[in-house]
Parts: sequence; structure tokens; C-alpha cells
Amino acid sequence: MTTTAEIRRIRSDEWPQLRELRLAALKDTPTAFIEAYDQSVRQPDDFWIGRAARGATDAALATFVAVVDGRFVGMTVAMLEADDDRVANLVGVYVSPPWRGRERGVTSALFDTAIGWVRAQGGTRRVQLYVTEGNERAAAFYRRYGFVPTGATVPYPPDPSIQEIHMELPGALLSAPPG
Repeated sequence: MTTTAEIRRIRSDEWPQLRELRLAALKDTPTAFIEAYDQSVRQPDDFWIGRAARGATDAALATFVAVVDGRFVGMTVAMLEADDDRVANLVGVYVSPPWRGRERGVTSALFDTAIGWVRAQGGTRRVQLYVTEGNERAAAFYRRYGFVPTGATVPYPPDPSIQEIHMELPGALLSAPPG
């Protein structure tokens, strides 16, 4: 799998690019995120400045971006749970449509980088994520990457008639270096 995207942690001053990509994500796949486009588009610059700064510098949260010619084409956020530093969550996963697919490798590269960061924090035993039912493209990628459904589901907060499926990366895969 090859990608021509640079994969790295966001920088604090890149909040305009973060805002642009996040709003595009919320329009493209609204049920993949708890935030709504209508709310997010009205957020002041300070909101986005803070979000980028946390993603760039926080010890328990890191935003990783895929960048092509200075433009963000993908992202994911890795978060260590505050009450249990042995669990990490991957959230906010999004790749722009032209950059999706196995042949591009952008999503895999984002996950490799995010999980590498989680490993570097030490002591993490589980990496987990949630995918809304019906988001088969994302669920298929997560399974290919090695995540397995745990059997647990939770109601999707904006619409409890939709379930979010809990998936985890088995510990053996978490301890293995990215391949």
C-alpha cells in the first residue's frame, strides 16, 4: 500500500485546515460523528484553535493528519482514557473520498501512526473504537486492520435508534510494530 500523503501530528497553527476537513467530514458522513455540521460550522475560531492546540500538544490526546500539498485529506485522533491509561480510543476518523481505498493506504497510514503513538505512551492494553451500524466501508477497514467486534453496542447519541458497534484491537496486535 502506498500513499503520497504525509502522515504526522497536527501543528497548533493548522486550525483552519482542521476546521475545513472536519466540516467536510460532517457533511460527507454525518452519522459517523456525534457532532453535527450545523453546530460545528457556527463554532468560533477559538474553538478550532483550541482543538488544534490540544491535538498538537496534549499528553493524552493526539490528532494525526494526512497532508497532500499542504491540504489535509485525512485525520484521526488517539485519546488515552483519563480514568484508565490502559485504554486508548481512536475517534474522528475521516479520509476525503479521493484518498480512500486500499491502493491509497491513507487510512492504514493514519492508524499505523496513531497506534504507534499509543504504543509510545506505554502501558496501553487496549485500543478501541466505535462504528455506527450501516457504516460498512469503515467497519470493513477496521476489520482488515485487525479490529474485532466485541459484541457490545451503544446507542448513537444523536439518534438512539442507531447503534454504535464497539471494536477492539487485540493486545497481540497492539504490541506488534506496524507492518
